[in-house]
Amino acid sequence: MTRIPQMLDNNVRKPTALIHFERSLSVVEQKVMTLVIFHCQVAEKDEQGFYYIKKNFVREFLGWDDSKNYQRLYEAFLDIYNNSILWNTLGADRTFKGGRCRLIVSLLEPTETGQYIGFQLHPKLEPAIKDPKVFAKLKLVMLVLLSRSQYAYPLYELFADSYSRGQHSLRMPLPTLKSYLGISESCYGIFKDFKTRVLKPSLDSINTATDFQVGYETYRAGKVIGGLVFHLRKQPWQPPRLDGPWRELRKYYQQLPLPEAMESTPPLSVEEQAFVRDLEQQGLAETDARQALETHGLEGAIEIRDYVLAEIARRRGATEEIRNVGAYLARCFREGYGKKTAEERDAERRRCHAAAIAQAQQQTREKQRAEIEALVNAFHRQQTAQVEARLAALTASEREDFDQAFVRANPIWAKPYRASGLSSPLVRAAFQQFAAERLLDADQKDLVAFARAQGLSPEALNVLRMTA
Repeated sequence: MTRIPQMLDNNVRKPTALIHFERSLSVVEQKVMTLVIFHCQVAEKDEQGFYYIKKNFVREFLGWDDSKNYQRLYEAFLDIYNNSILWNTLGADRTFKGGRCRLIVSLLEPTETGQYIGFQLHPKLEPAIKDPKVFAKLKLVMLVLLSRSQYAYPLYELFADSYSRGQHSLRMPLPTLKSYLGISESCYGIFKDFKTRVLKPSLDSINTATDFQVGYETYRAGKVIGGLVFHLRKQPWQPPRLDGPWRELRKYYQQLPLPEAMESTPPLSVEEQAFVRDLEQQGLAETDARQALETHGLEGAIEIRDYVLAEIARRRGATEEIRNVGAYLARCFREGYGKKTAEERDAERRRCHAAAIAQAQQQTREKQRAEIEALVNAFHRQQTAQVEARLAALTASEREDFDQAFVRANPIWAKPYRASGLSSPLVRAAFQQFAAERLLDADQKDLVAFARAQGLSPEALNVLRMTA
């Protein structure tokens, strides 16, 4: 019996790919999808592949109290069935190939199922639901608590997913945030309207009713608001006593064999598993590593780990050398040594961003130089071929006169030219320049025109003009 109320406070393992989806459905349908995912994780399908979810259970967790509008419930399932959805739109779940498909591919008529709704999952999504590799830890009770503000629950899922993956700061461009919430780009063209009607009521609900405390700041893209950076942290929270949902859970799930993941610690993500293995190699017990993740999140725990490794290297060979790495790790995780503040993280991100921009600019310049160098070489090869063709067309006396003209114009090369002709690279280069100047047409000597014809970028053309 103790497991049933605990399920209200438990973490539903909702796959990240099924949180970052094209939210064209209403919030009611979005909540029903979360209930479907929870139900399919703790229940089994029949021989025909159908799951059966109780209508009263869905009604209670939509916060509909004693409403008996079961037709509306069925319509929510019907809307999910009728809509093909684009999943993993942000690409955060690298274990799941993004694509468009329906969550529910078959739906039984309500007259055939009585107090239940029968449905089949899409075969591509079912494995990710039953055994998710990258997921958010969602509290089932939030479906009920976040029922007043239209966008509060979708935002809660977004924040819980980010926090579950160790990202306690979430940066989102405003168009991406609107798209995630199912708001067209043309709506709320003035940020103040978006803030008043969407952002403030949603964050007020989340900060009041959930285990998250969320703040934010904006950043600009030119003269307008470009996006937001949300800062996430956990706050003390106790699940409320909700008789309706508790009653339905007890009646409905009491006899079901709950999977081990619902009764014990939720499985770690791939990144968290790698982090725990690394700490074990450093001498920290797995339980302590898991506690560090629970307390600090993946990002904070990594910062502390890196601080410890830097301290070990700094003190090596000194009188205060760290000899018991595992014990020192445990102490730093317990005290939070090395964990960055939000301001420090922002400053580091700005430094990394500036360094990335500088590196990208340097790479662009190097690529541009290489592009120009290759083009100039191609231009000279073409000129050489054109000069050779013109020289070949000269008569013997014309060629002799031309050679004499070269010697008179370049007396420094007269002796080596008479001695060995064009065998010397320096003489050959001087002769080529002389011949090109006198034998070729103006357009054949125009390097910029050649570059433009070869499709050189406007930026590289400007550089070429300055250096030509």
